[in-house]
This record gives sequence, C-alpha cells and structure tokens, in this order.
Amino acid sequence: MECWAARRYAASVDLTRRGVLAAAAAAVPLVAASCKGVGALGTPPKAAVDVAVARDAITVESSLIARYGAVLAAVPGLAGELQPLLAQHQEHLARLRARLILPTPQPTAPPSATPSAGAPATPSAALAYLRDAENAAAAALLAHLRVAPPSLAQLLASISASEATHALILDAHGRHR
Repeated sequence: MECWAARRYAASVDLTRRGVLAAAAAAVPLVAASCKGVGALGTPPKAAVDVAVARDAITVESSLIARYGAVLAAVPGLAGELQPLLAQHQEHLARLRARLILPTPQPTAPPSATPSAGAPATPSAALAYLRDAENAAAAALLAHLRVAPPSLAQLLASISASEATHALILDAHGRHR
C-alpha cells in the first residue's frame, strides 16, 4: 500500500510540475510583452472629432479670459464694464470643460499670459483690442459647426453668438468714451 501511495504522490507531483512548467512557458511571452509597457499595445486611437473641437474651443475661451485679465491689469478703470463679460467667458469655459470627458485627468495650464504683452493701456484702445478678440473668437467657434456633433454645435453656436454680442457691447462702450 505504501508503494501505491508513493507512486500516486509522485505522479501528482509530476503533474503539478508539468502544470507549473506549462504555465511558466505560457507566461513568458506575456511577461516579455509587459516589459515593453503600454507601447506593446500599439498606438492609442486618434481622438474623436468632438474632443478636438472641444479642446480648440477651450483654448479660444482661455485666450479670451487671458486677454480680459491683461486689459484689466493695464486699465483697471474698465473693471465695471468688463467684469460681467469676463464672468460670462468663465461660464463658457466651465461648460466647455464639462463637455470634455477624458479617461485620465489632463494637466490644465492656466490661461496664457502672452496676450498681456500687447494689451493696450488706454481705455478706447483696450476696448477695441477686446472687440477684435471677441470677433475672432466668434468666427473660430463658428468654423467648427460643420464637424461638431449636434449638441456640441449648439453650445458652440450659443457661445459664438455671445462673443459677437460682447463685440457689439465693447464697440458701443468704445464709441461713448
């Protein structure tokens, strides 16, 4: 009986060894592929059109906010006229960012201060500077309407109309100075 039990144990150990060896042999390619990291999976897919459109619209709004900040720093006396428009741009930016859902958090840079280098120091020039920026932003957003999905196109059209209205308001303020 001992001989039979010993043979049975030896056979089970042999099967276990074979199983371990087979599993190890099967795992070697997987382990080798994992050493390459995410690159072993291939290139990530290209972002959908709506993602690119939303990112561009976010850039447009961020730029406008930076321009308003630069003008307010250069001509603080315009704060009463510009703060309501700036608040609307901040709301536009929040709505656009809410539309951009990414699997991992993307680092967000603060609005660029680059436009501040060219911010005019006189009220009438500053208002004209912002009016031109508003018109350019409205046109940039309208340019995306053909490729944007319907709900995003609706948001872009609404924001573009707001930008065009801001340009008219800024123009009226500039004429009354």
